Amino acid sequence: MAKTRWGLLGAGIILDRWMKGFQQVEDAEVAAIASRTPETARRMADRYGIKDALTYDEILKRDDIDVMYIPVPHMVHKELAIRAMEAGYHVLVEKPAAVCAADWEEMVACAKEHNVFLMEAVWTRCFPVIQQVLDEIKAGTIGEVRAVQASFAFRVGDDYEGRLTDPAQAGGALLDVGVYGLHFAGFIYGKMPEKVVSLASINTDHLHLQVDEQNVIAGIYDNGALFTVASAVRTDMPDTAWIYGTEGSIRVPAFWKPQTAEIIKNGEVRKLSAPVPQPLPGEKDEGYQYEIRHVQECLSRGLKESPLVTYEMTANVLKMCDEARAQWGLVYPFER
Repeated sequence: MAKTRWGLLGAGIILDRWMKGFQQVEDAEVAAIASRTPETARRMADRYGIKDALTYDEILKRDDIDVMYIPVPHMVHKELAIRAMEAGYHVLVEKPAAVCAADWEEMVACAKEHNVFLMEAVWTRCFPVIQQVLDEIKAGTIGEVRAVQASFAFRVGDDYEGRLTDPAQAGGALLDVGVYGLHFAGFIYGKMPEKVVSLASINTDHLHLQVDEQNVIAGIYDNGALFTVASAVRTDMPDTAWIYGTEGSIRVPAFWKPQTAEIIKNGEVRKLSAPVPQPLPGEKDEGYQYEIRHVQECLSRGLKESPLVTYEMTANVLKMCDEARAQWGLVYPFER
């Protein structure tokens, strides 16, 4: 079987996690890596045995790459994705796929114009446990879903200096971890809510951060079903999701990279489980191989859009992010 040839268009820190999964995908290889700074590209290339460390301009001229993975700060996603697609490459772009819904519309239009595959890297949707949960809901195990709750939050220290608290890099909780909860609600309901309301803490603690330190978003659907999603970078919360139905509930621990779930019904608990294989001695693998294999399956089938993470799903999440930020009055410096 021919290997899918990947290019790494960026050398962000997520690569140290993503590559652990990549190394378990037998029919894949990395042809080259590029970064804004040659030193960063070379360091990552040496770490993972990648032959060529290049500039962005150089890698976009290669004819031995099928698909580009883009792991860079949020505000650069659109630019690099469009450059890659205009050069004829398929694209997997890290989440959030873009800073706003309008940017995503441009990216989708570019993908269609150049007849290439484009997907937001919502790795959560590719975990086997998520599919098991959706199958149980479809089968009516917990009846009609009436509410979804999810939180994904942590606390960075007072001495933290990085993109999470930097408005110039689209920092804050919403785009970094809040999108996970919004996507999770989208998995369950499969549609856009009729109304979204949101609150955020901005410039409320002694650090005077000009990004959302913490936030909560609630949405209501046409049948009265609800979701509530909380995220934070300055408040620690359990990364657990709950799905409440008319006949039972489902608890999903670590819902953004789940290996288990619990169905709670009639006073009994039934466990769903799909542990991530751990074949690499001394390394803890989180499961990025599910996403990578899904992209390769899509390419092998000639698909230009993922059936698991559709263009519409990504658009819906970004529309909700736009609405939340509008309600907060949060505008990033590069948007002014």
